[in-house]
Amino acid sequence: MDKLKLALVGCGGMGTRHLYGLSELAKTPFNNVELVAVCDLSRDNAELAASEAENLLGTRPPIFTDMEKMVQEIPDLMAVDVVTDPSVHHTVVCQALDLGLHVLVEKPMAISVKACQMMMDAAERNGRKLSVAENYRRDPSARLTRHLLDTGRIGKPYMATLHAMRGGDEIFITPWRHLKDRGGPLLDMGVHYTDLIRYHLGDVVEVYADARLVEPVRKKQKAIRDPYEFYQQRFKTMPDEVPATAEDTSMAMLRMENGMMVSFIMGVGGHGACRSQLILGDKGSLQSFGNRGGQAVWQPEEGEVLDQTGILETISDFELDPLTAHFFPEKSSMGDQAADWKLIAFEQHELARAVLHDDPIEVDGVEGLKDVAAVYAICESARIGRTVTMAEVESGEVYGYQAEIDEALGIAG
Repeated sequence: MDKLKLALVGCGGMGTRHLYGLSELAKTPFNNVELVAVCDLSRDNAELAASEAENLLGTRPPIFTDMEKMVQEIPDLMAVDVVTDPSVHHTVVCQALDLGLHVLVEKPMAISVKACQMMMDAAERNGRKLSVAENYRRDPSARLTRHLLDTGRIGKPYMATLHAMRGGDEIFITPWRHLKDRGGPLLDMGVHYTDLIRYHLGDVVEVYADARLVEPVRKKQKAIRDPYEFYQQRFKTMPDEVPATAEDTSMAMLRMENGMMVSFIMGVGGHGACRSQLILGDKGSLQSFGNRGGQAVWQPEEGEVLDQTGILETISDFELDPLTAHFFPEKSSMGDQAADWKLIAFEQHELARAVLHDDPIEVDGVEGLKDVAAVYAICESARIGRTVTMAEVESGEVYGYQAEIDEALGIAG
């Protein structure tokens, strides 16, 4: 089988997870990727990633701290998997594309809509593939939810809620996730949900919203749950408190292109929590959008609520693509401790197929930009106190909130 020669660029915690994705893919008969290098500005991080890769894949990849030098020394390098923090996605990705490489970039696609557009322009002028690693929609639960919608199991959808609010003032994974010009929790987590909303219900056209910073000081957790060595080492040096500059709480009403309304609440702060996923149709409802490691829940027009197991026992016309079916033979990822890595493996496999066989990319630059724009529409609406259209946000006509980020990072456009 032909294989995509791939380098990992960005060797932090998420980069480690992408190595585990490559390991999961390597265990399958579908493996079409070969890791040939790791690259990070921090040589210590790159060394740690190389050791992890050796443990997982059996071979220690060469280490680089400069992408241009990496391309010079590995002339058959074809693509990079970019897993840096979002504030430099546009810089790293555009450089990679200009060096002639295809790119898979972690979500969120970029720190702002203009940064997303810069990446799309670079991909177009260089004739290279650009894929965004948005994993929630890849899970069997999301695929099954989409299948139930597409086959009319709940009739015509007319209203939906997606509420994902958790309280507390702890540092959310890393201190930089609380800084406006590094992404902030609304962007970091919000793109997962705006992507799910768009995947199931179509494009957003208008947004009316509020967004606030509720916890201006974030505190170090008492313990860390992540098993990766990078996270463990970073936790030891993490400060006890960090100031936050990015909004951590939001509430929005989204009007979709098909006319339906979606109530979207998302946040990681404050003193309360709420969780609700509901898509209402005129012949039933779905009590989930799907999620990584989650399950679909269906309320038919008549009969009892069915969880994913019950749905699969009831319907016979749902199939997964071959790789996902290999990873999840029961058509469910619930309880699978490797679900996160397997979904990353799917994204890596998809990029390889796109490069080697010109197959389509599901979450391309257009999709990635729209997910980012939908989150920033919330912040832009809150800033100016009125409904904003997605056309205004995507074109930059309404851009006051993001303009401050672009100025801080030197993003022109």
